[in-house]
Amino acid sequence: MGTHPDYRIYPSLLDKFQELLDYESVAEEAWNKVSEAAHIRGEYLDCEIGDYKLTPHEMYDKIEIELINSINRCPHDLSEAADKGTAFNEIIDCLIENRKSKNKDCNIYSTTNENGLRVIRAEIHGFTFDYDVQLCKDIASRFSCSLPQFFASSMMQTKYGNVEIYGYLDEWQGNEIIDLKTTGQYTFGKFERKWQRHAYPWCVINERLTTEVESFTYYVIEWAYQRKGEPLTAKSITPETYTYNHATSETLLKRHIENFIEWLESRREYITDRRIFGGINPDGYQGIPLTILSKSIENGK
Repeated sequence: MGTHPDYRIYPSLLDKFQELLDYESVAEEAWNKVSEAAHIRGEYLDCEIGDYKLTPHEMYDKIEIELINSINRCPHDLSEAADKGTAFNEIIDCLIENRKSKNKDCNIYSTTNENGLRVIRAEIHGFTFDYDVQLCKDIASRFSCSLPQFFASSMMQTKYGNVEIYGYLDEWQGNEIIDLKTTGQYTFGKFERKWQRHAYPWCVINERLTTEVESFTYYVIEWAYQRKGEPLTAKSITPETYTYNHATSETLLKRHIENFIEWLESRREYITDRRIFGGINPDGYQGIPLTILSKSIENGK
């Protein structure tokens, strides 16, 4: 890629922007409704069961602030669910490559837990997770011939200039690209509107690293209920596979990126990150989290 980019964008930003566009359906998701269990816990007592925790307009504002904070690389609260997935992915890559962890924040080792069971333990950001040994071995075996954590990057020409699309894909195996996902609750099609399945195959083909990618698979591990003293294991393992068509994905990707850039420029006054505009951030750069915006595009202001 000899051309200097006007923008640099990675897929999780495109995912978050998709959430912003879909804010009304996001507001309808079960986690945003007041449940009977919440009332029993003494929460949301000023609301009826089934009411929104956040209205659609409040949901839009919440997602928009989260998107800006992500762009600005702001420090964020630790997430047990996210760290559980990060540590699991690192364990799988360590097994595939027969190496120790490269993640300085994640200490991984084999041990015996309080019930005398052999587990693979990961310590990350103050959390400790014990994983079922056989589960880890089975997943690693599935991807034993893959290229893990491959950095994909390519330049797309848009009506707003050159856009570098970049990021690390989890596993590249033959004509298939795989993203490992872990979740506490899963229904098939959960990742249909995510953008990795378009971005990463497009990058490797556009860079002529391969001539064909047949499919992109979200390999989903749904965690089973974990009792005290038991290791984390899977309730279900589901490949959510999408056939890849280069021309179709290029069209969809370009349109989504151009829409994202239009939003980005409308919010430029809040963006302190230089990299997304093709620049370089100072060493150690971290943005200051926003909590409220002075205007809302969704409300037409």
